[in-house]
Amino acid sequence: MSSSVSKGNSDSCPPVAAGPSDSDGGRALGNGALLACVGCVCLTILLGLLGPSAVEPLFGPAGHLPPWFWNARPPDLLIWGLVAVVLLLGTAAVIAGLAAIRRGWSPRPRQLLTVGTLAVAGLVCVPPMGTTDPLNYAAYGRMAALGLNPYRVTPFGLAQDGDPVGRLSIAEPWLHTPSVYGPLVTATEWTASLVGGTSMLRTVWILSLLSGAAFVATGALLLRLAGADPHRQARSQLLWTLNPVLLWNLVVGPHVDVLGAFCVVAAFWALRRSGLAVGLALAAATAVKLTLGIFALPFAWSMWHDRRRLVAAASAGVLALALGYGFVPRAIHNAAAVSSSNQSVVGSPWPLLQRRLLTPVFGSAAKHLVPVVEIMMVLGIAALLLAALPPVENGAIVQVTARPALALVGGYLLGTAYVRPWYDAVAWLLVAMLPRSWFDLVLIAHTTCMTLPFDPGLPYPLHPDWLNGVVRQTGYRAMPYLQALLFIAVVGICLWRIRHRHAGTTAAPPRPA
Repeated sequence: MSSSVSKGNSDSCPPVAAGPSDSDGGRALGNGALLACVGCVCLTILLGLLGPSAVEPLFGPAGHLPPWFWNARPPDLLIWGLVAVVLLLGTAAVIAGLAAIRRGWSPRPRQLLTVGTLAVAGLVCVPPMGTTDPLNYAAYGRMAALGLNPYRVTPFGLAQDGDPVGRLSIAEPWLHTPSVYGPLVTATEWTASLVGGTSMLRTVWILSLLSGAAFVATGALLLRLAGADPHRQARSQLLWTLNPVLLWNLVVGPHVDVLGAFCVVAAFWALRRSGLAVGLALAAATAVKLTLGIFALPFAWSMWHDRRRLVAAASAGVLALALGYGFVPRAIHNAAAVSSSNQSVVGSPWPLLQRRLLTPVFGSAAKHLVPVVEIMMVLGIAALLLAALPPVENGAIVQVTARPALALVGGYLLGTAYVRPWYDAVAWLLVAMLPRSWFDLVLIAHTTCMTLPFDPGLPYPLHPDWLNGVVRQTGYRAMPYLQALLFIAVVGICLWRIRHRHAGTTAAPPRPA
């Protein structure tokens, strides 16, 4: 514990009181960052209002209630350009906002939460964009409402039966895959389907409302966890509630990961209050996605000194999971099948690693070595991050738990072959709870570089043909190299910090490009 806890927390770079010039410059930079965030939200709403396009799936005809849209049929080039502006401007806004706080900018954190809540309210009034996953969520919920088993029936099977929701859910990449999510996700999908009935648009809107509510509730809990320090409070809102790239991946594209993130932050909130509540919250997160069960390790470590709370948390968590997955045991099999399929996704450096290193060295045996290399990379990066991340304040149990959790999550995101940009959600939670560090820029770069290959987001050819080529080159050529460089940079920074920390120096480390 001595390696990760510091009374002074000097290595975590706390905010320093700025002079008048720095404060004025920080205020201007911060206000500019806020305007950029609002601009990104407005552009995103405009994209949604344009109707079905290269970024927005067809959910059925519009009605009098949200989500609203026109059938403007915008060209693919316009859509691609607007999405790129949202993602790049949003990334710049987050970086500028964090820099402004370091220069003395002190916005009112609750007002930031209010602005973020209004942004979410506006975004859920237009259809989801950037992904076809909501179509599959609606299909799984429809199956459950009809008495079918979503862990055995596929969206294609539902479509073959002539179901009105099933006919609109014909979209890759999950068309021929039964549900891989936990029982809590299936329960929300079932509820949305009961309300939406035979309307795909209404069902998806209910799912969007649930995702938006989870996103805002997560931001509110992060504000509470930040304590009384206004700089930490503002930082938590800039990294989560007002982050345009996160809004794109978790609200505009209402992925189930936002529900898992809410359950995880609820476990952190309960950490000082009740071991029973911690166990139930972690069980709920694991009932969203099995991989979120990894959070049991850092929580168990932080509660090790209080065996009574640890036993209460473990007992409640195990019992809740046994009941939840006991009803849908097939969920574990489906999730394991996807995890062991050796898939890599667009933007991932793994195809590059296999093509340039594993296959030339090991030949046809390379594909069998991928799981082994993957585990070694995940554990290796996690160990390096655990040693190289800045220490936290003595007695701050939330930060003491978040630090090793960030090392584990960071190792998974940087080392695994199958990762999507919305998987970064839990990592953003953790950096929002921790003091600022060099890993902030690493996470910003990782999420943006993983999201850009999904611009505009639907798995269909784009027109004109040269645009389709640009998108493919971005996803399968440029971004894998950038992600590989990011991986190398993280390893280098970790080794640098470990060496200099052991040497007793406090010199500033190099920052990733």
